[in-house]
Order: sequence, then structure tokens, then C-alpha cells
Amino acid sequence: APISKRHFLLVIRSHISEKLSQYLCNSTETILRGLSFTSKDGYARVNASFPPLSAVSVCLRVQWDPRRNDVSTVFSYAARAFVNEFQLRGKTDDRKVRLALLIQGQHHRHKAELPVDGEWHHVCVTWRSSDGFWAIYVDGETGDSEKGKARGNAKDIHGDGIFILGQDQDTFGGNFTEPYFGNLTDLSVWGEALELEQVTALHTFFHYLFFRYICNI
Repeated sequence: APISKRHFLLVIRSHISEKLSQYLCNSTETILRGLSFTSKDGYARVNASFPPLSAVSVCLRVQWDPRRNDVSTVFSYAARAFVNEFQLRGKTDDRKVRLALLIQGQHHRHKAELPVDGEWHHVCVTWRSSDGFWAIYVDGETGDSEKGKARGNAKDIHGDGIFILGQDQDTFGGNFTEPYFGNLTDLSVWGEALELEQVTALHTFFHYLFFRYICNI
């Protein structure tokens, strides 16, 4: 099977993965109950195969450890051809986390704010190569976004990579740095850039309702 559904729900929705989407929509739903990252060595590897992606969205719920005050990596996706493909990072500052995306080696600004209040917060990040658009959404609202210039030689995110929760990958699948401390749950990945209204719906409703919505059942 292309996906292990023991700990998470992964949805890749694109023409490349139509069969995979149908497989998930016809299967029993699984929701990540929660992963706790309490040490500098903690991490979780997503057991799934990824195709090359011209667009991607990653959504999850985070509960940041208020006792930590350092740079953290919520997730990192690395490929053999390029290690720093796609990752979400956070920098704690005055009881707030400022989130930033790293996309194909380009580190964007730490601007989108996430309160460090011991509560669960919903975070979605999106990117597409067609016009360089990326966005960070926090609790159903836009925290930061930017549209680059459309590039004729736009590159897809490489497939067959390794997706790690809770650590930065300085090498392909290893040499972990800048660990995340806190809890993560409700992880979803799409092979498209979700729009704001979709992110808002995902934040507002229970995950299983949204799952039924996208599968039209």
C-alpha cells in the first residue's frame, strides 16, 4: 500500500494521484490522535511515497511548548536531489511564534504569528510553482503570503522524498537540527495549493466532515 494510515491521514489531490485520492475516499478515515515531541531527538517520519509536486499544501494542528524559546522545525521535506525542498519553521518571540516557509532553498521571512498559549492552533501552508505563490494560514486566516513572478522554468518539488515531523534535515533523512517541542495532530497533505476558503472550512469544521466534503460523500 502507498500509505500507512496508522497514525495520520494523508491526501494527495492532483491528476498525478487520482487513484490515491479515490483509495483514501473509499477507505475508513484515520485521524492522527497526537504526537508529542519532548526531547531534542524526537521526530516522526511520514511513511508515504510522494510524486513530484507543482503545488502542495500541508495542514496540521500544533500545540507549541511555551517553555521553549528557540528556532524550531515543524516539518521538513527533503529529496535526494535537494535537501531543503519544503519546510515550516518557527521562531519564538515574546509569547508568540513567528512562522516562516523554506521553499526550494529560499528562506522566507518569519512573519505569520501563532500565539504560544498552550492551546491547539490550526496551521496550513501552501505553495505553487506556476506563479510562485505561497501562504501561511493560522486558525483559518492569512498570516503571511506572497506571489512571485511566474517562471517559464519553474521547478516542481522533487518526488520520492522524506517527510519528517519535528526536525530539520541537514542531510537526506538525517543529521537532524532545530527540533520542535510540543504536540502535533491532524496532518493532511494535498498536491495542490488550497484556497483561503478551503483552509477556513478545514479549520472550522471537524476533520471528518471536511474529509467527506472533498470526497463528495
